[in-house]
Formats: sequence, C-alpha cells, structure tokens
Amino acid sequence: MMCNKKRLTILTLGAFLLTGVHGANAFSSMTRTITDYCSNNGNDLLPAYAADSCAACHDDNQAKAAYDAGDYGFFCPTIVVTPTCTDGDEDGYFVEGESCGTLADFNDDSAAAHPGASEDCSDGIDNDGNGMVDATDPNAVNCPVACTDIDMDGYAVEGGSCGAIDCNDNDASINPGAVENCSDALDNNCNGLVDVADANAVACPLECTDSDGDGYSIEGGSCGAVDCDDSNADINPGALEICSDGIDNNCNGLADSGDGVCQNNDGGSDRSDKPWWRSKGKRHHHHKKACENKDSSDDNSSDDDDHEEDEDDEDDDRYENEDHDEDDDRDRDRKSRKSRD
Repeated sequence: MMCNKKRLTILTLGAFLLTGVHGANAFSSMTRTITDYCSNNGNDLLPAYAADSCAACHDDNQAKAAYDAGDYGFFCPTIVVTPTCTDGDEDGYFVEGESCGTLADFNDDSAAAHPGASEDCSDGIDNDGNGMVDATDPNAVNCPVACTDIDMDGYAVEGGSCGAIDCNDNDASINPGAVENCSDALDNNCNGLVDVADANAVACPLECTDSDGDGYSIEGGSCGAVDCDDSNADINPGALEICSDGIDNNCNGLADSGDGVCQNNDGGSDRSDKPWWRSKGKRHHHHKKACENKDSSDDNSSDDDDHEEDEDDEDDDRYENEDHDEDDDRDRDRKSRKSRD
C-alpha cells in the first residue's frame, strides 16, 4: 500500500514537472512566433502576453485558442485611435479636415463660412475662404448694384435697381426727369425724341403752315390771321368777299351777300341791304324806267321827259356818289380788319 502511494506521488510530480517543462517550452516558442508577427506588422505585443507573464499564457484559454488557430493578431491587435473632430459652428465641416472625413473648416466660428460656400456680399466675411470678402470677390452674390451718377443729377447709367437710365451722365440737365427743350437739339429727357419730335417739348418755335402761298397760315396766333382754306390762294382773311360764288372768300364766317360787304363778279361792290337799282353799274335799270309804258312818250311833252331825265340823272349821280362813299367806307373797313388780324 505504501508502495502504491509513493508510486502515485512520484508519477504526479513527474507529470507536473513534465507539464511545466512543456508549457515553458511551448510559451517560449509561442512568444517568439507572436513577437515576430507583431514586429513584422508594426504592432506592439500586449503587456499581458509579454515573456514574463507565463501565468497569463498558461491560464488564458482564449490566448491558447488564438495561438492554436494562428490568430497572432490577438496578442498585438492594431490600436484604433478615434480622432478628435471639431465642429464648433455645426456647419458639417471639421477643423481637423480629412481625418474627420471633410475638408478643413477655415472658420469654425461661422456656419456661413466653410469650403464650398458662396461668397455673400451681405455679411462682411470671407464665406468661401479664398481671401476675398464680399464685393471684392467677382463670384460674390447678393451684392448691391453700384449706381454710377457722375453728373450728380440723381440718375445713374446702370438702370435696373438704380432707376431710370441716364442717357448722358456728363450733363446734369439731361436725364429721364428733365423737360425736353426745343432750343438745344438734345434729347433732354432721354426718351429718344429730340426737340419738336417730342410732343411734350417746350420752347419750340411755332411752325406757320402756308401750303397755298397766300401769306396766311392755318395755325393762327403768332402766325397771324387763320387761313380757312390753305389749298386756295384766293381764299384768306385778306381776300375780298365775292357775292355770287357761294364761298367765304375772306374767312370771316360769312359768304356772299351774307357778308356786310361783297364784291360783284364784274368788279363792282354791293351791300346786302342795298336795293338792286342802286348797285354800281346798274344805273340804267332804274325802277321808274322799268315801270314806264313805252306809249306814254306820245302823251307827255318833251319838257316833261327832259325834266324827268334830269331828275333821274340827279338821282343816279346821288346814288353813285353814295356808292363811292360806301366803297370808301368798305375799303377802310377791310383795311381796319386786316390790321386787326
């Protein structure tokens, strides 16, 4: 019995010694293999599996399983370092740039400034990071239009948001708000119409139209008396009214005998209120002679005939003198009207 116990003790001790030697040899071999692997991959062996940590190697079943499976990376894994990504303005761009997956944010204090942003004229910052601020950047947006007004008349050459276009920015009297003036041969109000071509022009000389060349025009006013028919030189305010042509020859609104004074076709003159026998050139159409019976000459003495003819002659002379006086009056009336016109 005692022999058996001694034998068992010896066997157990031997087994322990053999196991310890095998384990040490195994760990030594494992250490070299793993160390070479880790070194070749640029990684460091984890402290738990260093050469002086045999207990970890013998007692760690995961380590044994990894070794048996050839998973040497278990002993020196690649350390993943999470980068710090700074985005203070929360615009989606990080100060660190590519390590955080974006282009570097050059201004982390403004969400309006980052790579890819449009230069905005309204905020006074360099939005796109190209070193040019607002309107100094040719690609800027929302920039107010520069309104050029050299002559300081309140109108600019750009138009659009600057207002109506000044067609001459070197002359303050020429702009869209000016009055067209006929005296300078310029387009004062910038509407494309010069002087009299512009219906609203001022200070334009009056044009007197005299198509028939009779010295009278149709405009009146400073052009003189109005010609009522500018296609006929015989009809104008200075013409004589003809009694029998049905025309208002002197443009006074009265035709023929309706006019106070009219001229007969044979050159004589007449008045609408004068008996026909008093008309000039009609003296042999005396009403008494028209009523005479041709046979009465046999009943009257030659003295009576002579006396009657004398009376007729006296009447005719009186009427003729009156006609001359009336002609003179009419001439004076015409001259007076013409001077008034």
